[in-house]
Amino acid sequence: MGRISPAYIVQDGVVPRTALGEVLGRIAELSARSGIRVANVFHAGDGNLHPLVLFDDAEPGAGERAEEVSAAILDLCIEHGGSITGEHGVGVDKACHMPRMFGPEDLETMDRFRRAFDPEGIANPEKLLPTPRLCGERPGVRKGEHPLVAEGAAELF
Repeated sequence: MGRISPAYIVQDGVVPRTALGEVLGRIAELSARSGIRVANVFHAGDGNLHPLVLFDDAEPGAGERAEEVSAAILDLCIEHGGSITGEHGVGVDKACHMPRMFGPEDLETMDRFRRAFDPEGIANPEKLLPTPRLCGERPGVRKGEHPLVAEGAAELF
């Protein structure tokens, strides 16, 4: 890839195998419309997509356009019954996309589960769940008593 493009974003999403052809076609359309090249790398057998969104980071605005294409690819995955992650998880760059797949109750449950095992917020502090606050804002350690402890459903040791 270094010979093809000076910079790239590696994406990770998954779609049902039956949607693979449609999604790859739509990625080609996104690429043509945006002027951002995309090298599609994937495991066709299980629907995992790893598009490499290629751009020149010396060109003003190219990085932002590449991020827009990368986000649009994740939207395509969701639209076609897939997920924003195939196998590599949701990191800092994809946390903003979680509300596109999960409702507020789902995200709150994930947050509670995480805090039940890590009440101090020390495990992977850079990896976070989105909140109703600004995307990318760190939720930090929950103030006050944990809701599960207050409900009597969990015990703090």
